[in-house]
Amino acid sequence: MLNANVLEFIESFEVARLATVDVENRPNVVPICFVCGEKGVIYSAIDSKPKKVTGRNLQRVNNISVNPSVSVVFDKYSEDWDQLGYVVVHGLAQLLLSGDERQYAENLLRAKYPQYETYLKKGAPIIRVIADRHVSWGNILTHQSENKSIDK
Repeated sequence: MLNANVLEFIESFEVARLATVDVENRPNVVPICFVCGEKGVIYSAIDSKPKKVTGRNLQRVNNISVNPSVSVVFDKYSEDWDQLGYVVVHGLAQLLLSGDERQYAENLLRAKYPQYETYLKKGAPIIRVIADRHVSWGNILTHQSENKSIDK
């Protein structure tokens, strides 16, 4: 379970990084749009932004199907290095293809990202990450909106 300070830090971001591992233990890290649901569950859609491959052919989807252990990184950069901070959430991922929880996550994602009016097909698959632990470092208590992520 993620505590209130960690959730507040995480929810202040528009983008995070999802790390997965393939069958040969090679890592894959991709930027994701996400939302936090109840109890700190993280959801990310398989949306229709341009990609080299689509849907279930995505490396992250293939990796989750063979190894559901994932990490999600939320990082804050500032020229004032006393303000640096990050949270890494470790957990288990699953692809949601149907059901009430998938619809709940889609609704949350649409509310956070107006772009999903165009880039998220109704009924799109959603990745769910249930956190089992997290690591934090630095200043996660004061996160200013202009420092959304390290790649601003």
